Amino acid sequence: MKLLNTTTEKILENLGFKDLNEMQKSTLDVSKKHSNILLLAPTGSGKTVAFILSMLPKITNKKGIQVLIIAPTRELVLQIESVLKKMKLSIKINTCYGGHSFQQEKKNFSTLPTILIGTPGRIQDHLERKTFDSTTIEHLIFDEFDKTLEFGFSNQIETIMKYLPNANSKILASATKSIEIPEYIHFNDFKTVNSEFKPEGNLALKQIFVEKEEKLDGLLSVLNQLNKNQNAIVFVNHREACDRISEHLEAHKIVFATFHGGLEQEKREASLTKFRNGSAQILIATDIAARGIDIPELDYVIHYQLALQESTFTHRNGRTARMKASGTSVLIRTFGDYLPPYLNEEPETFEINPSKTIEKPEWITFYIGKGKKNKISKFDLVGFFLQFDFMEKLDLGLIEVKDFNAFVAIKRAKSKQLFQAVQKKKIKSKTVKIQFSK
Repeated sequence: MKLLNTTTEKILENLGFKDLNEMQKSTLDVSKKHSNILLLAPTGSGKTVAFILSMLPKITNKKGIQVLIIAPTRELVLQIESVLKKMKLSIKINTCYGGHSFQQEKKNFSTLPTILIGTPGRIQDHLERKTFDSTTIEHLIFDEFDKTLEFGFSNQIETIMKYLPNANSKILASATKSIEIPEYIHFNDFKTVNSEFKPEGNLALKQIFVEKEEKLDGLLSVLNQLNKNQNAIVFVNHREACDRISEHLEAHKIVFATFHGGLEQEKREASLTKFRNGSAQILIATDIAARGIDIPELDYVIHYQLALQESTFTHRNGRTARMKASGTSVLIRTFGDYLPPYLNEEPETFEINPSKTIEKPEWITFYIGKGKKNKISKFDLVGFFLQFDFMEKLDLGLIEVKDFNAFVAIKRAKSKQLFQAVQKKKIKSKTVKIQFSK
């Protein structure tokens, strides 16, 4: 397929793929014959790549926005954007989401993108303010459509549909099969791609039992089993549990990050960045982290509170043992907890070595107070930090540059010396705030 000055083979190479999986191939085949597709595929199956590749051949040389992708969370919006960027397509892509500057987004529409990705509320806001012409949009994709409805965005979606008279090609991606499609979607004569895709990895399901009042200490014992370069997400059902765990881990000087809907956007982004770059091996999270966020392959998924539904349990575990990797899922149960009905048999016991303790991460994150919109690039930051004779390339880790800030992973052993050295130094003649990321 020749498209947008590239080929499918080149796109796969840019993504680091050797080939597509069966679900992705099926979606592409169906998209050649059907305008409307219901894509049922679980977390970790690669459905983002499936719906993007199915949509790309439909893009033409016409001006204006042709494709609108709607996702329920800002993290998922950014994840979809990152996949598109890795593909290295010769088209403009815009994102719109809450917590992002509306005026900056409006300014970004001065040159219209070909693909627009956004959350329901922010897309509705732009449409009602007539920020861009929506009549050029012919292709509509809902990622995590089941979550979009579950999060209560039905009214926003119904409003958005009224602004899309020419969106006659639609893909609804969902990880849940029991999904009711509202009439206002106008989703007629659709074809279902029902993927029973199972990750090829080896997921070990284990558990420990603790007294109710010792549950926090039980979690600490599990976390102490992590080796130097291993990581874990600790899932809870409510953000209050995040707070309790955070206080306990802080008291024991454990490095971690938190992620839940009550955090401000910048804090959520910083938490995910630190987890991705290895500055925090542990992420304490509610179930908004179970799907649609860009995080590395996991070694452990820890269920501090048991998922109430099987689908939630599945999505949590889908963060680890993806593709050909292996991982461990650990249930922390009190002696009064019954085995959830979605588990047929008791998991094996997770072995605890009481003398083992988790070490501090090898990396620590610097916050840089300027980003892309200030003409700061990754290349600029690499040059800035390597100007000091005590710094080597291996002392720099993952660098993420956002619109108005950036995050840089630095080897912990060099961090204090580097922090002192960068004070009052300018980046590209600009005075920049540099501090340890909170």
